[in-house]
Amino acid sequence: MNSIFRQTIQQGCKLLDIKATKNVIDKFEVYYQMLYEKNKECNLTAIITPVEVAEKHFIDSLTLHNEIGLLSAYKIIDIGSGAGFPGLPLKIYQDDLDMTLVDAVGKKVRFINQVIKVLNLDDVVAVQARIEDFASTNREKYFVAISRAVAELRVLVEYALPLIQIGGFFVATKGPNIKEELLFADQAISILGGQILNIRHITLPISNEGRSIITIKKIKNTPDKYPRRVGIPKKRPL
Repeated sequence: MNSIFRQTIQQGCKLLDIKATKNVIDKFEVYYQMLYEKNKECNLTAIITPVEVAEKHFIDSLTLHNEIGLLSAYKIIDIGSGAGFPGLPLKIYQDDLDMTLVDAVGKKVRFINQVIKVLNLDDVVAVQARIEDFASTNREKYFVAISRAVAELRVLVEYALPLIQIGGFFVATKGPNIKEELLFADQAISILGGQILNIRHITLPISNEGRSIITIKKIKNTPDKYPRRVGIPKKRPL
């Protein structure tokens, strides 16, 4: 197993005051080894060195626990989860989360399902789908949506808010410089029934890269015409 990966997880979690147990770190290590080996066959992620994966995939994912950790009684959806981030590390960290991970790329969803099977995780499912199609048939099924580095915020809210029940939340991780993106997204958030609740800024412990964690509360119904058909939210953002 990879001691550098393990040490980086331990160090990073300690610096961010995240209490990761030996059992959690053991599972993260198995997950990383599976990711490393599978990435030799097919491209799942451009980030693959032990330190980078530990910080920029696993620890970065766990920073969302502040926002969703108390919501274990509710259904959570991870939009565009890629090789499982941030949803799967959060599920491993807090086993009672009810997590659905959605990605359009079949090889990534198959990999997530392999990790779920090997780690014997319950109440978690990975679905291959375009999020516009998935959202149109799963309206208001979830209380929380999460996403990390998928698209511009005004596009993301059109994917996420139709999925969320009134009173629920969308939590998105973005980079440090979000002022312009927030400005552009203001109209879309309003149209789709959301309201920005909080923006939390953090710094990753090894690279010192900045992150902005945006929490949007759904305060009213999303109009039925959203999300628009596949590809349109990205081509013509609100």
